[in-house]
Amino acid sequence: MAPFISTIVGGTVGLFTGMYAIALRGRTVLKPQASYLVFTAAGSYIGFKYYQFKQYEGQLIEKRREVLLEKRAQRQAEAAAAAAAAAGES
Repeated sequence: MAPFISTIVGGTVGLFTGMYAIALRGRTVLKPQASYLVFTAAGSYIGFKYYQFKQYEGQLIEKRREVLLEKRAQRQAEAAAAAAAAAGES
């Protein structure tokens, strides 16, 4: 559902951008324009690529989290071994 939402939002933003650009030129905004299709398609593409990037970013964060948890467990094990060795010497 999320890629659909991102694509629709991107397409809507693209359409409004195209309408704004036409309005700045002083032309009629509500008259059907072929450029609206281009703006909408570009916005949809950007919205979909944004969704893909967020998915990729989430995967990177999850991989980094796993690495950090492994390092933490290793440090805790080393600290426990050092504490046990220190307690055994006393």
